[in-house]
Order: sequence, then C-alpha cells, then structure tokens
Amino acid sequence: MALPSQMQSSPVRGRYVYRRRRRRRGPALLFLVLVIAGLVTWLAIDWDESAASKGVTGQVATASVKSRAASNTPPKTTPARSTSQSPVLERATDTSARWIPEEQPLAPRPAFAQEAPVEEVVVLEEDTTPATGMTDIVETGSPQESNVTNSGRGGPMGLAEGLIGEGRLVEARALLTQAVDSGAMTQANVADAKQLLGMINAELVFGPKIYSNDPWVMEYQVKPGDSLSRIVSSENLEIDWRLLQLINGMKRPEHIQVGQKIKVVRGPFHAVIDKGTHRLDLYLGEGPERTFVRTYDVGLGAMSSTPLGRFQVRKGSKLVNPTWTNPRTGQFFPADDPENPIGEYWMGLRGMDDTNVGERGFGIHGTIEPESIGTDSSMGCVRLRDGEIDMIYAVMAEGISTIDVHH
Repeated sequence: MALPSQMQSSPVRGRYVYRRRRRRRGPALLFLVLVIAGLVTWLAIDWDESAASKGVTGQVATASVKSRAASNTPPKTTPARSTSQSPVLERATDTSARWIPEEQPLAPRPAFAQEAPVEEVVVLEEDTTPATGMTDIVETGSPQESNVTNSGRGGPMGLAEGLIGEGRLVEARALLTQAVDSGAMTQANVADAKQLLGMINAELVFGPKIYSNDPWVMEYQVKPGDSLSRIVSSENLEIDWRLLQLINGMKRPEHIQVGQKIKVVRGPFHAVIDKGTHRLDLYLGEGPERTFVRTYDVGLGAMSSTPLGRFQVRKGSKLVNPTWTNPRTGQFFPADDPENPIGEYWMGLRGMDDTNVGERGFGIHGTIEPESIGTDSSMGCVRLRDGEIDMIYAVMAEGISTIDVHH
C-alpha cells in the first residue's frame, strides 16, 4: 500500500501547506515592518523635540548667566542689550521650544530704578528738621543758647564762655564787666570773671588783632613824618605812646614805615586799688560805659600808710629808670643801680580830694623785692612786679588817668 507521501497528491498538499505558511508569515512581516517604522518615526520625533528642548534650555542658561552678570556690573554695557535678556529669564522657565524672545520684548528699565528714590526723599525730609533747628540757633545768636558750657558752669560765666566759643569776645567782655560791677556775684565768681576778662583783653587790648565791633580800638595808617608820640597827639589818644609800640610788637618806636597799618587804643585807662585784697583793677573808660581790662596784685604801704581817695597821674612825673633818694635816710640810688628799690618805672600821683590833695611823694613804681607783692611793706607807694609795671606805665596818660584807692 502506498504511503501517503508517495501518493500523487502529496506535492499539491505540500504546496498548499507552504502557501498557507507563507500566507501566515506575510501579515506578521508587515506588522513588524509597521512597528519598526513607527518606532523609527517616534524616535525621530522624540529626538527632534529633545534637541529643540536642549537648544532652548541652552538659550535660557546663557540668558540667565548674562542677566546675572549684567545685574552685578555697573551700567557700562548697552542698556537695550541688558534689558532684552531679562524677559528671557522671566518666561523661559514655563514655555515650550516654540517661544521666540523677539516676539514679546519688554520695555527697558531706567538704570536708577533700583536706587529707591522714594526712600531718598524720606531721608532728606528727616535730615532737614535738625538742620533747621541749628540754623535758628546760629541766626538768633542768643547767649541763652550757650547758658551751660562744657565746664558745667551757668550764669554770666557760662554765657561768657559760650560767647567766647563763638568768637564774640567783645560781647563776652561787656557781659562779664556788667556782672562784676553789679555786685551780685560771689567773691569767688568775681575772681574767676576777672581772670577770664584778663584773658579776653590779652587779645582785644594788648594783641595786634582788631575786632570791628570793639569801640576802644581802631586801625591807623602811618603818614609821612609820623612818630608814635605824634600819632597819639594827632589822633587825640588818651594813652602813652609806648602802648602803641607794645601792642604792635615794635622792637624800637622809630621802626614804623609810611603806609604801615597799626592798631591803636583810644583810651583813657583808669585804675581802682583795693587795699583789703591788694589788687589793682584796670579799666578802659569810666562810669557806666567802662570796660574791665585786667587785675594785678600790688604791694602797699606798711601800717596802712597808702593814702585813700582819688588820684591822677601827675603831668611830667612819668620816669623810666629813675634815680631815687630815700626820704628817711637820704641814701641816693642812681639810675641802673640794681639796689634801687624803685625799679625801672615811676609814676607820680597827685591827690584830687580834699583829704589827699597835700600828698607828696606818692606814686606807683616797680620793685626789686617781688616777694613784697601782696603785703603791706612799702613806705606808702604802690608796687607792681616787673612785666606788670611796664604795662601800667604804658596805658596811663599824664594828667588824664585816675587811680581810686579804697579799703
């Protein structure tokens, strides 16, 4: 019996089977091709999107770096370039690769936008308040504003120190003189005030500087043929010419030049001697308008022999380096004798009251015994130290200046 494989129909069946298998393989291959094509297409699209995304991210990163650099550097770059990068940083974080920066540009901001102009206005308003207060104090110039000084003192002394601090020496002198003459101050305060007045007048009276509001001094321009004594006479100055030499720092009186401007003091000077305190107070002028100048320690007569009352500098009595004869012993002392008790200067005084009009030999002079200052040890005359007697000698005018002596 023939096997099925040997039968005539076997090839046909084999072809049938083959065709059926091929018929089955065809769709599978088509499906595989479609899958591969789809995969390739998907990969291509995905790669494009990834590349685009990376490009945008790179742009954003670049814009971010440039924006930070622009914000940390001074505005030397072109303003339009720096402002065009700021919108990229603001919008690129939530946009797709299709966003184009040039389509929506932002308006450029001013360079001073970050300087907070409103805050600057507030600061200026706060600063103007204290400045106005200081201006009021300076403009009013009221001494009450300086009532208490750094030393902690008030009253006339505190006010005067405040005026001195402002350079208003003439006003400080007038204030202290009025306070001293009022009699309302304690002795300690009077002593302090007189000491301060002496410091003020070292500048106003005895210094070369002229203060325009000082009624006691003026400026004078030397003319041809002038001398210090002639200036005193022509200008009716009630002083000794030696004061001009002293305050203008002249080594010799003839050392003046035509056209030279010098300081002159009008005068007159007067003195008050207090026997109880052994003090001589020097004034410019007299009466209510007088101005305190300085106080000096003096030596007076033993056994209260210094006479009281008003005296005047006797005309023709002022002497430099005088000779002297002791009225008690008759001993004579020539000029330049180091033992001469009169010292270098002498001013004779004449009595102006009924009680002292007959006084003879009474005067003011220097001494070779500085330890006697502040004591009662002379024969009745008034003694001053070297360096102080020459100042009194220079300011006192013969026949004009007066000296009041009281207890």
